[in-house]
Formats: sequence, structure tokens, C-alpha cells
Amino acid sequence: TWFYKESDAEASYYPQVGGGSSRFLHSIYMKIQVPFYTTFRHYNPNARLLFFSNLERSALPYYLIDVLDRCDVEMVTIPYTCRPPKGWFNAWMNQYYLYDIFLAMGSRMAANDTLLVCDADCLCRKPLDDLFESVRSQGSALYDRYHKRDAVVNGNSIEDMERVYEGCYGEHREISYYGGEFIALRGDVVKKVNEEFPILTAYNFALPLDAPRLHEEAHTMSTLAARIGIRNNLANDYVKRMYTSPNYNNVEEGDENLAVWHVLSEKKTGLYRLYRLIMRNGGGMGDEAIFWRKAGAWCGIPKTTLRKKLTDIWYRQLVKHNLAK
Repeated sequence: TWFYKESDAEASYYPQVGGGSSRFLHSIYMKIQVPFYTTFRHYNPNARLLFFSNLERSALPYYLIDVLDRCDVEMVTIPYTCRPPKGWFNAWMNQYYLYDIFLAMGSRMAANDTLLVCDADCLCRKPLDDLFESVRSQGSALYDRYHKRDAVVNGNSIEDMERVYEGCYGEHREISYYGGEFIALRGDVVKKVNEEFPILTAYNFALPLDAPRLHEEAHTMSTLAARIGIRNNLANDYVKRMYTSPNYNNVEEGDENLAVWHVLSEKKTGLYRLYRLIMRNGGGMGDEAIFWRKAGAWCGIPKTTLRKKLTDIWYRQLVKHNLAK
């Protein structure tokens, strides 16, 4: 996974946590790395774990350095060269950093190596060996979000993406909307993405601001997937974008059995509580059964209880007070 620290000049908006240059936001995103790496390492002891950032190791807080060392994570510091033009979109402008990661990995991966780039607000519940075998045989594992063609997601629809594709490549192809939080690719496919990315973005970033455009990394990956011919929903067997906010909840019984929980609404609540639990445990999960019982209750998987709703109100205030320091 990765963390990009935006400057005041770069700052964009992140709906779940606010402005991108605040110490509050930076602290939230650095703390959720702790449960991320702790759980991914626990169930994937032989995997090579990487952490990408524009920061140097010396600029990281002690708890992040601790989890990187404890989980044997290699830190890779790279600049943000794929950033969209200023004013491109009003939110998520750090997300194109994903493509700098692919560029960096292109020179490190053999053709049959496998790579998963995953958002940090995820927990790993099971080993991912089967996932990587599928990627090795199929070339990719993508998370298909099943949106209607005219549904607008982050200012864009599938029809808009198809218009951008036609404008760039002079032909029509049907596009599926793939989520950017969980992208698994084989080494030779990473190289294909890197070859096509500058062609697509040169066209995309030159479009007028009032024209259909690819606003964020998932729009771009969905369009690139159509171009290089990777179409599947293999990642849907492993991950789900689980909304657990008071305003919208899509979690169902059985979701707790998925290998990866993407609990994007829990950055200031459930994931923060798990960070504190891991730190109290001396840097580990402790008893697995107890850990996952608490993780399910605190993150609302598979059910958000009244107790969680009330506790979350208190934790949101606690996090705001503590992390703003």
C-alpha cells in the first residue's frame, strides 16, 4: 500500500476525513497502516510487503516505523510524477500516485511475478495464495463495481469513460468500472499498463474541464483495462467495499468471510480502535479469535450494533482531539 503526503498547495478533498494537507488527515492515514500491515503479514508470512511514499523514513512517526520493521516491510520513497493538472478534480488528487507505483514496479518485476496494490483502509482476514495463483494464470484480478452505464461515480459514468476511450484510440470498446482500492496484476501486465498510461493521460489531461474526463485512478484503470484486454471480476471473490457509515450500509451476512475487508468508513472509528489495540498488544494481533471478534464489532462486520453507533460518536471526537495535536 502507500501514503502520499500532500502539501498545502496540492491539497484536495477526501470525503471521509476532510482536507488533504491537514495534520489530522495525515495522522489518520498513517495510523491505519498499522492494522493493514499487521494483518496482511500475519496471513501472508512469505509475501514481500512494500510501502510506497513520497516521505523519507526519517519523517515517519514512531508507530509507522515500528510496524514496517516488525512486519518486514520494505519502504520505497518515490516522487509523484503522474499527478493530474492543478484543478483537475475537487477530490482524491493523490490517487494517481498508484501509477507511479506501477512505474516503479515495472523495472522490479519479472513477467510472471504478481503484485497487489491495496488501499490501506483494508484488513486481511485470510491467506491470499489463491488470489496470486489466479493472477499468475489470468494476468490480473480486478474488483468489478457493477455500476449502471449511466450511473455517475466521482463525476464520471461508464458512458463518459467510453467517450474518452473513443476520442483517444479512435474505436469503441465497452468498459467495466473497476475499483481502484484492490488491483492485482502480473508483471507483464504491469508493463502493458505502463506503456499505455502516458498515451491515455496525455489525451485525457489535455481535455477541457467541461468535457467528459477520467477524474481519478479507477476511471483510468478501467479504461486501460479495456485497452489492454484485461476483463474479469476475480477480485470480487476476495474483497468488498463495505460501507458502514450511519447514512449508508451495504454489509451483508457472509461478508465477514471474505479474505479482505475494505472498511473505508472506519478510518476514524473501527480501524483507529484496532490501531490502539495492536499498540497495546505490543505490536501484534494477540489472540486471533479475540482480535477478529473485536474487529467485527468495531468495524460493523457483518452487523452494525447500537453499541457501535454510540461508541463511534465518542471515538470520532476522541480521534479529532488526539490526532489534531
